[in-house]
Order: sequence, then structure tokens, then C-alpha cells
Amino acid sequence: MGKIRKVAVIDDDQVFQLIIKKQIEMKNFECEILSFFNGQEAYDFFKENVDQADVLPDLVMLDVNMPVKNGWDFLQDYQTLPSEMRSKIKLYMVTSSVIQSDIDKANDNENIISFVSKPITNEKLEEVFS
Repeated sequence: MGKIRKVAVIDDDQVFQLIIKKQIEMKNFECEILSFFNGQEAYDFFKENVDQADVLPDLVMLDVNMPVKNGWDFLQDYQTLPSEMRSKIKLYMVTSSVIQSDIDKANDNENIISFVSKPITNEKLEEVFS
């Protein structure tokens, strides 16, 4: 995968949204950041832009626990989107959940590259962007 040009952060925590944006800026990763505060907003965006690769993110950071549509429900809907589209997107489960069943579920999901615990260190952010 080439350079990350767009990142979607799907998380209801506004503080996390702000912190991750600042971390990305401080690391000089030149990319656009798309913010979604629940899985429904994000899924609607993906569905509306399914045929517009230039609009879709290259990287997704997805939280587990959110109102309206949580991370697992988002993933269930995301699975219905074309596999060609999904294969071009790096998806990370980024959460403060330390529940082993969440970690196992993330590791078993073919769409998720890795389960990342909050807070995200600069080193981990570099790994995600590589």
C-alpha cells in the first residue's frame, strides 16, 4: 500500500479525536482526517462513496464502544461493501477496551489488521502508518 492520504477516525470520544489529529500533525503525516462519531455516520459515508476511491480513506481507526452503531455493528455492515473496496483500506481497531473477547474477535476479523490499545503511542502510530 502506498502513502496514506486519508484517515478515517471513527470514535465518539472527542478528546481522542483531537489527540490523534495532533499526533498525526506532529509526526508530519500529510493526510486528510475524516472524523466520524459513530459507526452509522461512517458506514453511511462509505456506502455513499463506494465507487469513489479518491474520497475513501486509506486507513481507518475504529473504536469498539460508541453510541448509535458500535464498532462491531459497523464491521458487520462494512463486510457487505465490495471486497475490492475493502481490500484497499487498512482498518485498525483502536480502543480502550481490554476485554479479551474483544481482542479475540478483532484478531479473528479478516477486515481488521490489528487491535491497538489506547492511548496510541507515537511509535505505534508510526507502525500503523507504515
